[in-house]
Amino acid sequence: MPALAPRSPSSPTVYGPVSRLAHWGGALLTIALLALGLIAEELLPDGALRKKLWAWHVGLGMLALLPLLLRAQWSALALLARGRRPAPLSPPGPLRWLEHGVHAGLLVVMLVMAFSGPLMYWSEGEPVHVLGWFSVPSPIEANAALHYYSGRLHDLGSKLLLALLALHVAGALRHGRSSLRRMAGPRPQPSTR
Repeated sequence: MPALAPRSPSSPTVYGPVSRLAHWGGALLTIALLALGLIAEELLPDGALRKKLWAWHVGLGMLALLPLLLRAQWSALALLARGRRPAPLSPPGPLRWLEHGVHAGLLVVMLVMAFSGPLMYWSEGEPVHVLGWFSVPSPIEANAALHYYSGRLHDLGSKLLLALLALHVAGALRHGRSSLRRMAGPRPQPSTR
């Protein structure tokens, strides 16, 4: 594995536009998927509305796979180019390790969710229908055990994702405005007219 680049003393104070788009776009999509899945699973009886919410959950989940894979790649590249992202807000120590762990955990759990969701359909030999636009056929044979375990993994992942999101928000609140400014982007410069 290549050595990590040393952190530049002139590290940026805000995240770049690609990182901000990936963060906020991913956050909105993740929250929407969690809300759709939890409402359909926990709150609604069988019926047309539940079926429609599941269709949106599944379709958006499939559409989110490519941006999520790109986000994972971008995060890996950012680790190698350490001077290209803002320095951590927390001092070195256990709290910083926890913050890094929560960020890594969020990404890993989102990837697990993105793959276990379609696997639940494919392990029944069913295609995944994406919002009526197209279908992704099953690349595997029906497998009852795989269906069971992918469903359990997806369910566990949703609960873990909620916990990690709560920790992430708590960490952002702990850092206050400085945390939000880093992910909001540079401030507009005042007009000199």
